[in-house]
Amino acid sequence: IMKDFAPVAQRYLKHVAKVNGLEKMTFADWKLDLDSALNPEVTIDDAYDLVMKSVEPLGQEYCQEVARYQEERWVDFAANSGKDSGGYAADPYRVHPYVLMSWTGRLSDVYTLIHEIGHSGQFIFSDNHQSYFNAHMSTYYVEAPSTFNELLLSDYLENQSNDPRQKRFALAHRLTDTYFHNFITHLLEAAFQRKVYTLIEEGETFGASKLNSIMKEVLTDFWGDAIEIDDDAALTWMRQAHYYMGLYSYTYSAGLVISTAGYLHLKNSETGAEDWLNLLKSGGSKTPLESAMIIGADISTDKPLRDTIQFLSDTVDQIIAYSAELGE
Repeated sequence: IMKDFAPVAQRYLKHVAKVNGLEKMTFADWKLDLDSALNPEVTIDDAYDLVMKSVEPLGQEYCQEVARYQEERWVDFAANSGKDSGGYAADPYRVHPYVLMSWTGRLSDVYTLIHEIGHSGQFIFSDNHQSYFNAHMSTYYVEAPSTFNELLLSDYLENQSNDPRQKRFALAHRLTDTYFHNFITHLLEAAFQRKVYTLIEEGETFGASKLNSIMKEVLTDFWGDAIEIDDDAALTWMRQAHYYMGLYSYTYSAGLVISTAGYLHLKNSETGAEDWLNLLKSGGSKTPLESAMIIGADISTDKPLRDTIQFLSDTVDQIIAYSAELGE
């Protein structure tokens, strides 16, 4: 991934810099919107409408469960003092899920909402088809149902308009809201973690300065000349609770490879929706390898990963093509 995917990510950021008239990009800029002027406000009702339209390709069985989130008020949206940031989903077995998030009225919140509905929707289907002991899928691909739903949202946003600016907006959010965080951020965390664990296994001792050095090396290797990596960027290893959760950072990238395979299967196969629901229903009753095979993805090979990288490369190409249409 560091070798084949890095050039794709670098190409996109160089395009963002060009469109925004920046001579250089710093680490603080790497999530800069491609079109910051296009940032519509979204109400909670609008968000539910977008979610329902996005998941329509999965059919009535899935949609009728998603409709219950609004009807039965399963989501806590209020940004209260002392409330945890981010989004979370809880699953009392065979009751119904709860989702916690803080609403700010932006499109990124819709991605958070549909992400958490992806998690908790999987809970519903696996709870209804598996015993308590097999209801939870493997951590290896636990982020697949959530990121799959994000891909459905981006797909709907792209295809509901003929305006190249709106289409570019949707594809840019596919990259920044789905892949940049789940694929790149967590991938680089995993690469950092691997280097740290290697030092520990070799019996070395070290402190913060060494960890800073490792993080800066990982960021520089991945971003090349697309981003200026300074000493402040090297401090970002300090912020992630994921480092104290085993290899959880890695699971985001692994899960997103499976969700991308599922999305491509949905777009290219008549049985794509049915197969995806069967994967959700399987819960933890199968190994990750067996579960991925339900959607035709053989994760014992690198093909699903290479397909994901090609999908992202095609997305960047399309974004650049839309920019050309807009004279940018």
